[in-house]
Amino acid sequence: MTTTFTINGQPYTANLTNLPPDITLNTFIREHAQLTATKFMCQEGGCGVCICVLRDGQRSWAVNSCLTLLNSCSQLEIVTSEGLGNKSSGYHPIQKRLAQLNGSQCGYCSPGMVMNMHGLLESRGGQVTMAEVENAFGGNICRCTGYRPILDAMKSFAADSNIQLPAECVADIEDLNMRTRKQCPKTGKRCAGNCVRSNLIYDDGSQWHWPKTLVELFEALEKVGEQEEFMLVAGNTAHGVYRRSPDTPRHFIDVRGVGELQEHSSDAQQLKLGANLSLSQAMDIVKDTSQQAGFEYLQQLWQHLDLIANVPVRNSGTLAGNIAIKKQHPEFPSDVHISFEALNVHVLASINAKEQQQMPLADYLSSKDRKLVLKAFLLPAYPKEKYIYESYKIMPRAQNAHAYVNAAFLLELGAESQVKSARICFGGIRPDFVHATAIEELLLGRNPFDNAWLEQAFAKLSTLLQPDEVLPDASAAYRVSLAGGLLYKFLLKHAPAASVNDAFRSGGKLLERALSSGTQVYQTKKENYPVTQAVQKVESMIQCSGEATYMNDVLTTTNTLHCAFVGATKVGASIEQIDTTEALRQPGVIAFYSAKDVPGSNTFTDPTFGYEPEEIFCATRVRYYEQPVGLVVALSAERAQRAAKLVKITYSQSQLLRPVLPSLSDVLDMSPLDSSLIIQMAKPKPGKFQCSAEPDVSVRGVFQMGLQYHFSMEPQTTVAMPFEDGLKIYSATQWMDHTQSVIAHMLQLKAKDVQLQVRRLGGGYGSKITRGNQVACAASLAAHKLNRPVRFIQSLESMMDANGKRWACRSDYQFHALNSGKIVGLQNDFYEDAGWNTNENPVTGHSKFTAANCYDFNVANHKITGNAVLTDAPSSTWCRAPGAVEGIAMIENIVEHVAFVVERDSAEVRLLNIAKDNKMTELLPQFLKSREYHARRQEIEAHNANNRWTKRGLGLSITEYPIIYVGQYAATVTIYHVDGTVVVTHGGIEMGQGMNTKVAQVAAFTLGIELSYIKIESSDTINGANSMVTGGAVSSESLCFAVRKACETLNKRLQPMKKKGVGWEETVQAAFAASINLIASDHYKEGDMQNYHVYGMALTEIELDVLTGSNQIRRVDLLEDAGESLSPYIDIGQIEGAFVMCLGYWLSELLIYERQTGRLLTNRTWNYKPPGAKDIPIDFRVEMVQNPQASSAGFMSSKATGEPPCCLAVSVIFALQQALQSARKDAGLPREWVRLGAPTTPEILLLNAGHDIKSFRLK
Repeated sequence: MTTTFTINGQPYTANLTNLPPDITLNTFIREHAQLTATKFMCQEGGCGVCICVLRDGQRSWAVNSCLTLLNSCSQLEIVTSEGLGNKSSGYHPIQKRLAQLNGSQCGYCSPGMVMNMHGLLESRGGQVTMAEVENAFGGNICRCTGYRPILDAMKSFAADSNIQLPAECVADIEDLNMRTRKQCPKTGKRCAGNCVRSNLIYDDGSQWHWPKTLVELFEALEKVGEQEEFMLVAGNTAHGVYRRSPDTPRHFIDVRGVGELQEHSSDAQQLKLGANLSLSQAMDIVKDTSQQAGFEYLQQLWQHLDLIANVPVRNSGTLAGNIAIKKQHPEFPSDVHISFEALNVHVLASINAKEQQQMPLADYLSSKDRKLVLKAFLLPAYPKEKYIYESYKIMPRAQNAHAYVNAAFLLELGAESQVKSARICFGGIRPDFVHATAIEELLLGRNPFDNAWLEQAFAKLSTLLQPDEVLPDASAAYRVSLAGGLLYKFLLKHAPAASVNDAFRSGGKLLERALSSGTQVYQTKKENYPVTQAVQKVESMIQCSGEATYMNDVLTTTNTLHCAFVGATKVGASIEQIDTTEALRQPGVIAFYSAKDVPGSNTFTDPTFGYEPEEIFCATRVRYYEQPVGLVVALSAERAQRAAKLVKITYSQSQLLRPVLPSLSDVLDMSPLDSSLIIQMAKPKPGKFQCSAEPDVSVRGVFQMGLQYHFSMEPQTTVAMPFEDGLKIYSATQWMDHTQSVIAHMLQLKAKDVQLQVRRLGGGYGSKITRGNQVACAASLAAHKLNRPVRFIQSLESMMDANGKRWACRSDYQFHALNSGKIVGLQNDFYEDAGWNTNENPVTGHSKFTAANCYDFNVANHKITGNAVLTDAPSSTWCRAPGAVEGIAMIENIVEHVAFVVERDSAEVRLLNIAKDNKMTELLPQFLKSREYHARRQEIEAHNANNRWTKRGLGLSITEYPIIYVGQYAATVTIYHVDGTVVVTHGGIEMGQGMNTKVAQVAAFTLGIELSYIKIESSDTINGANSMVTGGAVSSESLCFAVRKACETLNKRLQPMKKKGVGWEETVQAAFAASINLIASDHYKEGDMQNYHVYGMALTEIELDVLTGSNQIRRVDLLEDAGESLSPYIDIGQIEGAFVMCLGYWLSELLIYERQTGRLLTNRTWNYKPPGAKDIPIDFRVEMVQNPQASSAGFMSSKATGEPPCCLAVSVIFALQQALQSARKDAGLPREWVRLGAPTTPEILLLNAGHDIKSFRLK
């Protein structure tokens, strides 16, 4: 059987019989249509890189192509980014706007951003508001930009836009090419939706059904045997929550075409919503109906539905689908369920086409009949004169997250606010808990706004709620307090004004987020243009169209194979046997390789580069959960991943004489402490510790920082291709030299026979310095063994399980200070989580180098000891600003603690302790004055004094960041005599940091030509041989240095040819005619430039909802001494992105291991939460300043910007500390420092706020 559809206007006919029944649209687009603009990463609708737009005869909508099944796309129009606009047909205004407003850095997320915006505009007929735009990007993750320029670009299309646009950005709305009319791919006429599809039986016996009526739906269900699995398919979005087992259902029944399930109607008594309406369709109906009398409460329901997942998921997922997840998985905190249950929604359900029954939603959920089909939901009218209704969802971040706890409350009030009926519902407590029945009963006949009732009710609630304890869910204590806080918030909002203390009133509202905005201030130097000029990133246009090539976009032959790792699951044991029988029996599985198949060195870290060996495939003791032990090779990635789960491993008895210890806390909290796991690496300076003066106070403290996963949008990727007598490798690596070396040693080849090429990376942040070598080696081994191209894209779960993260850190400190705040002595013993070995440790590097920051200490009064701690986890690795994030945070936290103890302003304490000759003594006072620091502190104190349940804080942090040049970098500049155009190749890796743009600017400036003459080609191990890793914030400057040297060589050669009035092209042609060499190579070497410091400071203002722990960043002022920026747009983007990445570190990115096994429990977008578009500062002000005395260090007086701002994000927890202290004071707690760290989640904040739900009062 075939199915037809169009992609970008091109008709496609797919032979479904030859494709898997659960093949996704993404797989077809990329592997069959070979359109690579549409990316993939998480494969669960959580990152947004896969978004494309679908059209039928009535509407357009954005979807996650990684979830959308191809068999559900019959007769649809599919639009991808390269179809929206490209270099051949012209770029679309959205693509151009995103590029021109600097919204693309690594570019991997850019096509998804473009298509999400296009879907929004097309679905709304081009008419959207800025608020709608900003709200629509909850499902698009960007790790590079910090979102601000992306949101600016997209909001510029809004009808109420106030975004200032450059002249070249102005586009007529007609250019947006809005379309909702669809043509049939068969006839070319407008689609009538009449194509007949029946069912398809696959060779393995599985079936796909396409019913168009309820009768046909039940006919399909009749074909399902009692023991057979089946799935009703609408959007397949449940796969993003609960992964299906490798044994796919035998029957797929596509219910999208059943019109009876999408009907809706309303009258004065009820609203009827078809069960198969998408969440987005239901939201539109709900919003419209909320204008009718009796249905005003639907506005609140709309707001709650808007918090479910993200726009593309809501466009595909249905009401019935959401309830179906709840039915199959009672622990699922369904927002549809909790809202509908509180509203006493009934359902219409059928067991056959002729009969239907109306029943409460709870009865449907408890029904054992698996073929009972939901037809509709019936929502009653609730006149606002009699009923009050609210619902709540508290999440780890603002959007696209499931609830810690969700709740919905409906009260029917009679005379004098007496409760006639009550529905009090909570989700996220435990699977069998929905109604707080005892509270509902207690409410009947009572006034809920009476303090006596409150005291009784919350005392009962605190014992009634008994949450389960299941990791990685939040603690039971938090969920009890949160649930109580939500009920209290409901009562505060609706209580008569006279019944509520004015200071309590703000607790009745959730935090209200304004539209975000930002300002950027920088200087340029026109005499150096295009250097210092604010220019568009050179690759930005092709990145936004999707034409930019990443490693997984390399096209190969049809005989390409795919891979998946097989992981070990018994930490501490040795592998005795690997049984691959069942795996190799699966159709399309080609081979399995393990350590015994490696002809050379079984390591992906080369000892000649100073590394301890780390095994490609575990051959000895299992060091951590999911450590790769082998590789399955198959015809598709899906088949490889399924077969990998069938490999059976037999283990020896564990060799560990202790429990599994996967985290730093697990080791340091042991009693007794296992000293063999702690390696002292940074010793204190010689001499006895001695304070510089007699201290007034001496205080001990502990400061803890967790792991952070890099979350680069491009997965670890390698395409290995046999070529003549060697291999061509396309690898997403930050260090070609190292990758080439480990592959050559593994295969016992010479380096000349292993050639790498890297066009660009979709983000790195340190994750691809060495960790990607494991994938590169595995793919290369398979390609070498099988003599076929091999493509290995590591899954998100596998990456998070097996790849190292930022080193977690604990600081045990004691400070000695005067009452003035002057620190006269400091001892700091810090411990960093190495994972199972100490490769890539920052302990002796930036953790130690930055531990004093810019403060005044001497050898005697400042003693630091740095320790690496071995854990049963993947070896930790470099992560953006490695060591410096921890080092700066440790000392800044200590300064804050000092200020708290001596009761001084922390800015005052900083100024008192900064070394007298340090530039910070000049920069910080100016910064504080220009940002009205003291006036804002007073405003915050006044707010906190007048508000019991919302608090604000203002946090300050400063950094003196050391930039240390290392290694060497090669570059080659080639001038073409034909037209004078120039190609530059180099040994660096463009990964979003703007390296290529800066290199192009320097080449154009040095040669004296227009920037348009310059092109940067792919990096490879021929022109970029022997080059150092791209990282540490120094690579761009080093390569600019190398390129300038090469250009200067060319200038010297061209000098004799230069004549007055003769242009560049003529000069080049004359040089060619004279046989002058137009190719020059040079390199940067260590010592060519001086090390220097970058100075930065940030003020972060937050607002805290004390009742929930939720918080938002109201404003950030960030200033960085950036020297003379080579490319201001690039550097502003680096500053914003680095700061926001580490906001995630301090607020939401929580990694949790299961202690018994060492398994990482937060290894997906479902439960690991980087910041989203509505988690960034509402008001984001960034300024780059040049020191009054221009720096002689750095390249052309520039300074690095990619890493120092990471160290400033710690200011957010200092602001939260202030807010928390005000809350604790109001709670009557003694003044006491609260240990906050990374991450400081809503759970930590609420549990430290000091109140007890039993103490809630209205007045």
